Amino acid sequence: MDIPELEISEGTSRRRVPVGKRPITIGRHADNQIVIDDERASRFHCVVEMTDQGLRLTDLNSRNGTLLNGNPVKKVILKTADVVIIGQTTIKIFLPEPEVEEAELEEIVDEAVQVELDPVVHLQKLAASLADRGVQETDINLLNARNQLVHAGRVAQPRKPGAPPDIVDILRNVLLVCFRSRASDIHIEPKNDDYQIRTRVDGNMVELLRVAKEFGSKLTAIVKILCDIDIAQRGTVQEGHFTVKLPDRRVDYRVSFAPAVFGQKLVIRVLDTAGAPQYLWNLEMPKAMFTTVQDAIQNEAGSILVCGPTGSGKTTTLYAVVRSMDSGERNIVTIEDPVEIQIDGVTQIPVTEDNTFSMLLKSVLRQDPDAILVGEIRDGETAKTAMQAAVTGHLVFSTLHSRDTVGALFRLLDLGVEPYLAASGVQVILAQRLVRKLCPACKRAVRATPVQAAKMAAVGDVSRIYEPVGCPQCLGTGFLGRRCVFELLNMNEAMRDIVMRSPNLPDIQRALLDMNFVNLQQNGYALVAEGVSSFNEVERAVSL
Repeated sequence: MDIPELEISEGTSRRRVPVGKRPITIGRHADNQIVIDDERASRFHCVVEMTDQGLRLTDLNSRNGTLLNGNPVKKVILKTADVVIIGQTTIKIFLPEPEVEEAELEEIVDEAVQVELDPVVHLQKLAASLADRGVQETDINLLNARNQLVHAGRVAQPRKPGAPPDIVDILRNVLLVCFRSRASDIHIEPKNDDYQIRTRVDGNMVELLRVAKEFGSKLTAIVKILCDIDIAQRGTVQEGHFTVKLPDRRVDYRVSFAPAVFGQKLVIRVLDTAGAPQYLWNLEMPKAMFTTVQDAIQNEAGSILVCGPTGSGKTTTLYAVVRSMDSGERNIVTIEDPVEIQIDGVTQIPVTEDNTFSMLLKSVLRQDPDAILVGEIRDGETAKTAMQAAVTGHLVFSTLHSRDTVGALFRLLDLGVEPYLAASGVQVILAQRLVRKLCPACKRAVRATPVQAAKMAAVGDVSRIYEPVGCPQCLGTGFLGRRCVFELLNMNEAMRDIVMRSPNLPDIQRALLDMNFVNLQQNGYALVAEGVSSFNEVERAVSL
């Protein structure tokens, strides 16, 4: 292909138009070089033309605007694989491949070799490509388990050819990428020939790089030294922690070593609350849900339960609820396994082998609490005690492992809670899932298939949705950040009557119809319709 081409897709038809020296106008009027039959297109909608800077698109003050990769534009230089959207019409851009001179090719190869040999350079470039620049390399001060400064923040110095990279610089730049990508975990795993370094970003694993065995073993040794762990032991389970001091906060890291086939695997848990929602209003709940939960936490008694699978953000939601309460006027106590994030003004008690949830809950009830957060209801004794506390003047928050809000009710009854106690004690049940948000820099609009449109019919006539593409800003995943999808069950009098008389699923479903109940899937599809997430991502998350 020697000249640029435009691939126009209208419904099921598709055609290609070459772009020469003359500008190409696009619109509904017959005088355009490209005439499109689209009601949302203007008579003369936009123009594409060759300029000294490249292929340029200019919107001609169209009625409904022109989108490039899902974002409105007025004038922009186009790149290969860009997608222009006009109403229901999509135009994909194809540019000729640039010729690479031999000298340029050698330079590219040299740079690739340098990246392969120098993990610090690779990580620095990776960090520079990410959109979040809030943390700099010089900000990362490494503190050991005794809270002593071991390695002050600095920029990695260029190394001489043949010189090995500084291992601390590798660690610092791995942490830098994690800060900028909001990673929750770091995995450093020995393989047959090298070490693989991956991070968990928005719930999914992303490989950062692979390093030689000698660098990987030294990297794990540095982490052990920070955690005051015996570096000579390599065949046992080892645990520890260290801290990073930033200009505005401290971030704790929980470290776990486990023996694997090729050596010890290292997993570092990042306990950073900077990217997590801090208060109830940061959870982005639908307005009606937010009002219901906000009213519930103002009450003096009752229970608020949050349910969902492991990793769905239940504890983060409860922390946001607790922070939204006035700890100065209320005595708030939490029972957690373990206590990971400390909350100002709140008494937090860790669960141990000798002090279980049920034992600690009974003890806390004798310490004049106004509100109690029970990390998880796991057994019948804890469930009964929590419900008794909820009906005797205490506000109780807790989590349950169940698929949805209705399942949480049956789970309580299965644990042996009497129906009258569940009906009286439960105020609100929230079910939730975490879905990844599409990267705004690279998401692409597509036409919804008939099956997708039919599934989303409850949220409206959805004809256009977005799908992930992948770019440097999102580490090639197509997603950037996460958001909760909620389902709320408010225990009104009708629902309490059903629970009191040995509830069954048909009775509950009939009651939900009268409550205008919106389930997890419908709320997820609403995010798809808004262009926040993709259809496949919601299907994946809600089907858990």
